[in-house]
Amino acid sequence: MQITFIAPFGLRQKTTVWARALPLARRLHEHGYRVTILIPPWDSPADAGQSWVDEGVRVVNVRLEGGLPLVLWRLWRHMQQEQPQVIHIIKPRAHAGLIHWLLWQRRRWAGTGPSLVLDVDDWEQAWADINQYAWPVARFLAWQEEWGIRHADAITAASKWLVDRAAHYAPQSPRLYLPNGVSEPDLSGFRKPDRSWRDAHTNTVLYYTRFVEIEPAWLADFWRTLQQQLEAVTLEVAGNALVAGRESAFKPAVDAETLPGNQVNWRGFVDQETQAQLYAAADCAIFPAQPVPLQEAKCSVRLATTLLHGVPVVASAVGQQAAFGADGAAQLVDAGATPADFAAAVTHLLAQPDKQTHMVERARQRLLAEFSWDDLGDRLAAFYATLLKKDG
Repeated sequence: MQITFIAPFGLRQKTTVWARALPLARRLHEHGYRVTILIPPWDSPADAGQSWVDEGVRVVNVRLEGGLPLVLWRLWRHMQQEQPQVIHIIKPRAHAGLIHWLLWQRRRWAGTGPSLVLDVDDWEQAWADINQYAWPVARFLAWQEEWGIRHADAITAASKWLVDRAAHYAPQSPRLYLPNGVSEPDLSGFRKPDRSWRDAHTNTVLYYTRFVEIEPAWLADFWRTLQQQLEAVTLEVAGNALVAGRESAFKPAVDAETLPGNQVNWRGFVDQETQAQLYAAADCAIFPAQPVPLQEAKCSVRLATTLLHGVPVVASAVGQQAAFGADGAAQLVDAGATPADFAAAVTHLLAQPDKQTHMVERARQRLLAEFSWDDLGDRLAAFYATLLKKDG
């Protein structure tokens, strides 16, 4: 059986295709499916026209010349050549959303066609204010998202919040909770510090961010309170802003609160080597998040990766973070916790090396048992089988 994924963007800049669709596609190939991912690489144009096979999965980047109509035509032509039984739309937006619309219109006229499955791993409407979309663009994307959910034969969703939203718009459609997963990390050469010995001058807190999870004032208040509770501490801030310039409000707010002897290191984008160093040096990592749709909807690959690399985590119990951190895998803080509450949770965890060790072990066991890509791919294969049996 042929499964064809239609992506909304390329592999290089955003994480959805390489960190979600590709691991699922690899597992489907192991089940014996023929799997192709069709990509309009407008955000990674160097890939345009390139194709390759990744662990049995055919990855096709269509050419970009000629503008939107020709890019859509190339995606359509490749899709027709595949003759898939299932077309899995990755996000109800952009090129993928338009192909979804065309497929549905063809079905209306022809009365037949492949099964259409829609994958949602974010709530696109929640990005409108952050991305400062013009009203017509925001309205179109909202329509595209809601229309896509209503016009799919089945829906896969990366968070329980998204499962509920899909049920609201399409109560009759089959839905599969399909969070982002993990694979056994390559920890060769990776050494964690001995957590049985602590010193007041060795507190290093890692914060991976895209500068959309909380407001600058929240982080500044947290940092001020944390320094009052710990004798000396370093805050490592890693990650680029998803929207250019958003970090500019965070840096002065946080730096203004930094006391002598403490420091904040603004790392920006970090490569794999630097990431390994940050994980090895961190005494804990923090994942604060506001209880708003943007954060409720998403499924953080970074949180799971950090846990799997042996870093104790303090996280807001918001959305999928609560699922990843449940059963003692992370120190969860109430969704509405104040910056002072969050700082107190960090201080409390740093004072308990035995608890840190237990959390690290529990997180690894739980993630590999409940969120492995192999298991998630198996669930998706079973979902397809049920869908095709129903349609057949």
